[in-house]
Amino acid sequence: MIYIVLTVLVLIVIFLLLHLAIIHRNLKEIILYVKSLLNENYSSRIIRKAKGNFAELIRILNELTEKMEKQKVNSGEKGDVLAILFEVMKEGVILTKKSGEIIQANKSIKEIFGENIVKAGKMIQELMVNKDFIDFVNKNPEEGKIDVIELHQPETGKYLLISRLFLEQYQLFIYLFSDITDTKNLARVKSEFITNLSHELRTPLTAIKGYLEVLDEGGLDGKDKKKFIKILRGNIERLVNIVSDLLILSDVERTERKLDVEKFDLNGVVDEIVMLFRKSAEEKGLQLVYTPAKIPLYSGDRFLIQQLLVNLVSNGIRFTEKGKVEIEIKYEGKKFLITVSDTGIGIPAEEIPKIFERFYTVDKARSRAQGGTGLGLSIVKHIVQLHQGEIKVESRLREGSRFTVILPDMSASSF
Repeated sequence: MIYIVLTVLVLIVIFLLLHLAIIHRNLKEIILYVKSLLNENYSSRIIRKAKGNFAELIRILNELTEKMEKQKVNSGEKGDVLAILFEVMKEGVILTKKSGEIIQANKSIKEIFGENIVKAGKMIQELMVNKDFIDFVNKNPEEGKIDVIELHQPETGKYLLISRLFLEQYQLFIYLFSDITDTKNLARVKSEFITNLSHELRTPLTAIKGYLEVLDEGGLDGKDKKKFIKILRGNIERLVNIVSDLLILSDVERTERKLDVEKFDLNGVVDEIVMLFRKSAEEKGLQLVYTPAKIPLYSGDRFLIQQLLVNLVSNGIRFTEKGKVEIEIKYEGKKFLITVSDTGIGIPAEEIPKIFERFYTVDKARSRAQGGTGLGLSIVKHIVQLHQGEIKVESRLREGSRFTVILPDMSASSF
């Protein structure tokens, strides 16, 4: 009995030792596996076959790892998307600590201030030497409130709209820098346009009103009445010209404007222009010169090219007192060169960059007296741009001006 009992005890001990060894080995593998999970290694799995509670534990651990791996992938994808958005944003973005220390900045902000200025570890207060900006970034934040300031950089001429949001949970600031220079310039141009238009319309309207009142009072002889009616007619024609030019300018300035392209002979268009202005030139004793050239057909908007020539030739005649206005067309290097030159008063060198602005005239008195609207060259510029061309100006005071329009041969292309 004693031997039997001892044998059974030895067998039990051996069984327990073997079982404990298996348990130790399984636990050791599970511990190593959990450590790998803590190191974010979610790709491995426990493939050991087990029974009982260990089998259930291994199954649960494998399922947990699979879920964590999926979450990591989704999180990584979201992080990649956010990183891409951060970099491709047109607006400049800066992330800072509450103290103002820069944590991260995107490409756009570095283009505004420079690569060396916007760096992690620097203070955002170093971006601009501007009291308003310093006061803005040092202002105590309010959770959920967006602070906004508009600043002008005199050294670059840029206008910046700066927005700031404080994330209290993370003790971080998000700064958004928007370049609104174009918007500000557009607003200025619109304001100047309205002012100039009001002035241009008021002058003939005031004259019409005044002369109508005189005519209404009566007591004028036939000669004075005829004179007043002529003045009224001239001012009405000026109003019609302004409105007509405004409509054309508005049309050619539209971004969605499409050209009515057709093939036509530029010589034929110039012939029409010469017939239109021959009488005006003769009345001033001017020569209107044009010799047809051997050129291929041009593909473009015939009506707009006609308007371009009307404005250039009328300007030449208006600002020339003696001599001639000459039109010349050449075809060189797959480009059409349309030149309108005159022997008129010329344009001061410093004024040349401004002559394509709306309502800008070098000699306002002469322009108004002869029916000019100040919109002609602006129309010309937009027509040239629509035809993907360019315009050059050469001029000398009291010697004359030369406008050269260069239009590419687009016969094989579409606008």
